[in-house]
Amino acid sequence: MPRLRAALAATLLLLPLTQASAAPRLPDPPAGDISPGVTFLANVPELATAISLNFIGDTMFASTVTGIYSYDVSDPAAPALLGALPMYIWENEDVDVDPRRKLLFLSRDPRGFTSPATSAFPYGAIQVIDVSDPSLMRQISMITLPGGHTTTCVDSCNYTWTGGPSTGLGQPAEWKGRPVFGTDMRDPSQPKACPEPIDVGRNDGVTDYAHDVQVDARGIAWVSGRGGVRGYWVTGTHRDPRDGKVKVATGCAPVPYAGGGTELGSTGPLMHNSWHNTRLAVEGRKGDVLMVTEENVVSDCSTAGRFVTYDLRGSYRGEGWKPGHRLRELDTWTPEEQAGSTGCASAHYFSDRGDGIVAIAFYGQGVRLLDVRNPKDIEQIGYYRPDDANAWAAYWRPGGYVFVPDFDRGVDVLRVGGTPKPTQAPPLPAREAPNLPDEVLGWLCQVPRSLADAQHHVP
Repeated sequence: MPRLRAALAATLLLLPLTQASAAPRLPDPPAGDISPGVTFLANVPELATAISLNFIGDTMFASTVTGIYSYDVSDPAAPALLGALPMYIWENEDVDVDPRRKLLFLSRDPRGFTSPATSAFPYGAIQVIDVSDPSLMRQISMITLPGGHTTTCVDSCNYTWTGGPSTGLGQPAEWKGRPVFGTDMRDPSQPKACPEPIDVGRNDGVTDYAHDVQVDARGIAWVSGRGGVRGYWVTGTHRDPRDGKVKVATGCAPVPYAGGGTELGSTGPLMHNSWHNTRLAVEGRKGDVLMVTEENVVSDCSTAGRFVTYDLRGSYRGEGWKPGHRLRELDTWTPEEQAGSTGCASAHYFSDRGDGIVAIAFYGQGVRLLDVRNPKDIEQIGYYRPDDANAWAAYWRPGGYVFVPDFDRGVDVLRVGGTPKPTQAPPLPAREAPNLPDEVLGWLCQVPRSLADAQHHVP
């Protein structure tokens, strides 16, 4: 059975490729370890300090410490710069875009407004950027909020939800972290803050750090943070499982759907981001699988953040809004003692190809390709680990391409399905970490060592 599964995995990696009559010469891969089936296509070093990416068609938008940059990636092997909007940004960790109205939402973390950085600063902000002309991006509005770290579109970008970080001055003493703050973006030139915070009481009844939001194929917004992951309807009419009343869901007044508490990420570390693939099944039940990243940025393999699968069964009747509820854990995965690994690092952002094949970043352990189609038995089927890796995310793109924002290297472009044998090269010398731990959350939410250090990467 293991041999059969390995053969199927190898076939799976090759599926996105088409036969080419004359393949161009590929660049030399970086020093490190690259698995069969993964080809290094390009590196954009000018995008060092890259934190997150998003795409509108063949245009890539990169959020870095020094600004927003747009690239034509119609040829993934040759990204071409289109435009730049220089500014100091922290952190905008999961930049989002509105492909219909050609907008980009930039999330400003409270720790990005002061020097030295401090979570005590009471405000974050959203900048709304018009990217209809990627060569001439321009801000059309800005709104301050009581939080800022990640900003995500919900209800097709009619609203945005902003999460993080830990609590600031003037916020309720009983809060252990900032909840979600919603914003009405139906008129993006005049954003309006929602009247009440969202996803309060997330950690056994205590309002805690809501970190990020991902929206599934049904439009359900899943909020990850300390204490677990919970999903909300933001459109339509639904029965609220907490009180049994039928309500109209909006981006300012969502209705609970499912999800709940997790043992991992409930104290100290947190559940960082998630994805609900509605087509994945567990024990014959389609739609009950939730994939989640726990972030804990340490090198200790016993506690480093891991990739986890959960069973949503038993959470559809409001159980996750009651203290003590825990989702059933199906499996966990870390790079520990896996092929291509030199140790451990925390899991970070991932994307699903659509069929349960996940590309996930593990900071210094690079990018891992995981088969999650059996959520009770996660398997690695490929990897890309440069010796100088500091990978923050991995984004699947049509055609079997994966784009990797790496804080040190810039943006790497990979193709899944290619190299005939593993690629190895001598290790690079050790380097100083480019960031420092946050004063409250430690390495869980790192901040730049200094703006000067961050800027040296970009000409």
